[in-house]
Amino acid sequence: KAERDYYEYVIEEQSLPDVSIVINEINYHSSDEFDPGDWVELYNPTTEVFDLSNWTFKDEVDDHLFEISENVFLNPSAYIVLCEDSTSFKTLFPDVVNFIGDLNFGLSGGGELIRIFDSTGALADTVYYDDIDPWPEEADGNGPTLELINPFEDNALAINWSASEGYGSPGSIKDRKSTR
Repeated sequence: KAERDYYEYVIEEQSLPDVSIVINEINYHSSDEFDPGDWVELYNPTTEVFDLSNWTFKDEVDDHLFEISENVFLNPSAYIVLCEDSTSFKTLFPDVVNFIGDLNFGLSGGGELIRIFDSTGALADTVYYDDIDPWPEEADGNGPTLELINPFEDNALAINWSASEGYGSPGSIKDRKSTR
């Protein structure tokens, strides 16, 4: 019997915008000692302000969706965190103010597809992360998160992700370490 079940996901071919909001940090499997719940950080690498009103975050199950409320704006070079449980998140990251939640669903500890759609339903960004090599394995229940190394490179490639220092840096610039 296989150690893992493998599924193939077919995503309707859509070209992503040249520059848009990117999925920038993923906390999918916290350590038992420090568990703020799952969260995903979005980053605006552009010089434009993005109105995130009615944008939708989904995992690979289309019924798992979180719609961003009205009047949420993301300034240039700014971050926002989408958290599964805002109470747990705020308790463990009391200095982070740029977060919204509650997702009402968590992320898979074994890897999965996550997606962000703009208010028209167009796919803005997608990542299929995993908990095995070539993805940084330290992020699988040991405390670190997955952090995007370069928001201008393809974040669908595992080589563009590293394990964070400590418990991650939600809502702020990363002090990146290279695990490659």
